[in-house]
Amino acid sequence: MKIIQIAHALTKDDAASRQLINMDSMFRELGYNTAMYAHKVDSHLGDAVHTMEAFQADKEDIVIYHLTTGTSFNDWVAKYPQKIVMYYHNITPARFFFGNAWGSWWKCIKGRHQLKKIVKNTFFSWAASEYSRKELEDLGLKYTRELSIVVEPEKYIQYQPIKEMLDKYNDDITTLLMVGRGVPHKKLDEAIAAIAWYKENISDKIRLVLAGNIKPSYGKKLHKMVQQLKLEENVIFTGKISNQELCTWFRITDGVLSLSEHEGFCVPLVEGMIFEKSVFAYACSAVPETLGEAGVLIYDKSPENIATTIHNVLNDENKLAELSKGRKKRLEELSYKKLLDQLKNDIKEIIELKEKQL
Repeated sequence: MKIIQIAHALTKDDAASRQLINMDSMFRELGYNTAMYAHKVDSHLGDAVHTMEAFQADKEDIVIYHLTTGTSFNDWVAKYPQKIVMYYHNITPARFFFGNAWGSWWKCIKGRHQLKKIVKNTFFSWAASEYSRKELEDLGLKYTRELSIVVEPEKYIQYQPIKEMLDKYNDDITTLLMVGRGVPHKKLDEAIAAIAWYKENISDKIRLVLAGNIKPSYGKKLHKMVQQLKLEENVIFTGKISNQELCTWFRITDGVLSLSEHEGFCVPLVEGMIFEKSVFAYACSAVPETLGEAGVLIYDKSPENIATTIHNVLNDENKLAELSKGRKKRLEELSYKKLLDQLKNDIKEIIELKEKQL
């Protein structure tokens, strides 16, 4: 029996891709034979991942599909002759792309429709959060489990900080970091508005770092906003950066900020915990459960509330100590060992369910 994981696309730094690859390592650590396939494979991944042209599976093999969005490949999965296991990373509701990204809007609509078909061909499913697991349960899946994203601290700490960046930005300016793809529902514009309020009403020693690629049309809007608010010295657009650059920003920053309106898990929150930074996040979808007691949830996204909350927390030693304890607790809950133990038990249940089908 082999455990085979498949995906529409696998890339080097995508969170869903990393989860699939990390799970493959865990399965092998548990003593199982494994294989990884994808419809589209990033050449940087080497020979470990194969394209679907080479796909082979026997009847007794366990096939796990990682679902992220709507694709033509989903139709292949829905019609696969054996029932599968699914890992659901969540599909962003299409309304967040309406009017600003029609391609993504259609993919999400398509994905939600295809999810219902795939569920009918699924006998067990993991989800990245309880929020996502409940969605699968509501669709009628009987056997579902939450299995958090694997985030290993040592894979971040291994990167040495870039000296030139430290020399330039490790100063007395309060720095906030937002990480991820720049699309409208991530609400980078609301973060810029909060920085403007902070600068005008609290201190001009404030910096916002927007790390990651930004959708061009949205980026144009953000740059115009920065110019109008005279924040050219306060907002940094990094564009696509290396892991070493990203980890250097995590070391420099005072706080990690997320104002996104939809998250199936939100890895940057955990990355902020790893670097022992204060995390501030809008309390939407899976964010409260991902953050736990390790950060500050934001319920009122007015610029004044965001700015004053960040300022007050960063200047409150008792609150910072409380958050430090929360981070330690949450990282223990998300530790590799705990997830490996869960995977060990879950895969035994999956094998038993699979044997009943044969």
